[in-house]
Amino acid sequence: MIHFTHVTKSYEANWKALNNVTFRINKGEFVFLTGHSGAGKSTVLKLIYMDERPDEQRGGQVMVKFSDNILYDSKNTPDDRIQALRRKMGIIFQDFKLLPDRNVFENVALALRIVGTPSNKINAAVFDALALVGISQKRFAMPYTLSGGEQQRVAIARAMVHNPYLLLADEPTGNLDPKNAEEVFCIFKEINARGTTILMATHNPDFYLNSPFRRLELSHGELLNRDIL
Repeated sequence: MIHFTHVTKSYEANWKALNNVTFRINKGEFVFLTGHSGAGKSTVLKLIYMDERPDEQRGGQVMVKFSDNILYDSKNTPDDRIQALRRKMGIIFQDFKLLPDRNVFENVALALRIVGTPSNKINAAVFDALALVGISQKRFAMPYTLSGGEQQRVAIARAMVHNPYLLLADEPTGNLDPKNAEEVFCIFKEINARGTTILMATHNPDFYLNSPFRRLELSHGELLNRDIL
């Protein structure tokens, strides 16, 4: 599903955010992406949803392929196809990114309205997504009335409302207390059990230590566990 081959990404001449990174993530996996702040975790995620591309000279290649067998590759995918790629994945950030002037239902529905989903299909999809994260009762609430844990649940529902093949999560529990963080992690495990591939960037060892899920560990832009290809 995701294949990085000798990927290097530089932002300045003397700073490589990633250096010669190679790994593969298969369909249906739950994989942790770990490392200290600045290790390159967010850069990996940006390269997958093609907000960034590898260096032009010997920067390697990122390939993403979903169940529809359409290949998106960092060397040959034009900019006008990137939105098609992103519509097949869900992306969750640490800071929720909810629209403050819209209620929970509309924040989740917006992802479907943008791509022209018929109105008669939006209601059912939004209710299913809210039920998945256990927040249906808050569908008419405004974001400012919600706790941090509730806001992140809404963000997860928004990412899942179109049933993506892949879920990318960038430090999704970073702003949550331990109880809410554990509840969010349990939601991710349920999503994965239903078949969605998940790549979760985190610095919280409570999640990945003694976990059955595979871990990719970055340090200063380099992948430490090179044996997992």
